[in-house]
Amino acid sequence: MGYSTSARLVFMANADLRLMVIRPIGRLPATELLDQMFEKLAEVETPWHYDRAVDLRRFEGELTSFESDALARRWKTLRGKNRSFAHVALIRLDACRRLHEPGPLPGFPDETLCRFTSYNEAYGWLTAGDRHHYLNQLANSHSTRSTRQRPHPGAHRIDDLIDG
Repeated sequence: MGYSTSARLVFMANADLRLMVIRPIGRLPATELLDQMFEKLAEVETPWHYDRAVDLRRFEGELTSFESDALARRWKTLRGKNRSFAHVALIRLDACRRLHEPGPLPGFPDETLCRFTSYNEAYGWLTAGDRHHYLNQLANSHSTRSTRQRPHPGAHRIDDLIDG
């Protein structure tokens, strides 16, 4: 099975907000994804000071634990002795066990990962002055909605991409 010519990496960095959006699209091989991403990161001054939205909703490839480890090693090399303290929003189509629960990001010391299914919610969290308060408000709005909506019959939970 070949890879689509429309497979690509969309990368945006906003220096004013100190925010990056990383959006792989299509069946992009993991090694190509990492190479393209680090080429773009090299163009950003002190990228370890940026929060990141990683939008995987249109990504059709796979990231194995081997590639995740390679990503962590390359990130560590890029940032050197600099500490990050960044926040990373992982956006996926499927709800996971740890939706809206911030926690450590394996392989990325000093960084916090939070999972979302909505880009707007992820962006809101990354740009909120008080991220804890933002997640509490989000939880309250989702609990109100969940009393009005029922899951699709036959729906089942898909395990996390990154267990953390």
